[in-house]
Amino acid sequence: MQTSKNTLLTLTSLAILIGAAFVFQANATSSRPPAQPTAIAVVDIMNIIDGLNERTVLEGQLEARMEARQEQLNEVVKQLEAIDADIQVLEPGTDAYREKFREGLEKQAVAKARREALSQIVSIDTGSVMAGLYTKIETAISDIADREGYDIVLFDDSSFEVPDGAPNPDVVRAIISKSVVYRHDSIDITQQVITLMNNEYSAP
Repeated sequence: MQTSKNTLLTLTSLAILIGAAFVFQANATSSRPPAQPTAIAVVDIMNIIDGLNERTVLEGQLEARMEARQEQLNEVVKQLEAIDADIQVLEPGTDAYREKFREGLEKQAVAKARREALSQIVSIDTGSVMAGLYTKIETAISDIADREGYDIVLFDDSSFEVPDGAPNPDVVRAIISKSVVYRHDSIDITQQVITLMNNEYSAP
């Protein structure tokens, strides 16, 4: 009989402890403040890049460097044309013909190498310019977000259309890759970013 009473007391104590734990958890949950609304803005990254004065200047510098390298390539092409003209008047099978033919092969290899190098250099230079601009864009967006109180700034792809008449995998891919389905014009800070960056670029 005593054992039954002890068991009952133990069960009663355990129930009280469990109940207290639930009460504590409920109180802890109810004391948590409600989540605050998240302030979100969007930017059209390509419009920003297109609207930057610095981009125009940098692209002009890139084009000037590319033209200088193109001139080097053009010089090799002119040498090739001269060699080809010489070959046309030489007697095939002669030592002079064979020597000029070898010279032409060497120039062709040089021209090909320079052409491939030019393409790669232009691509690398363009990528470097784009990376530098993007870093500055990130900074400008961060400055505006801090000033205006935005918590998140997203790339605006809401204008990207789902292709009509495309195969189903392409349509599905276009749908699930979109991050912004709708946004109000009031949260678009694209022009603010362009204005800030252009003002900073033109500042003395």
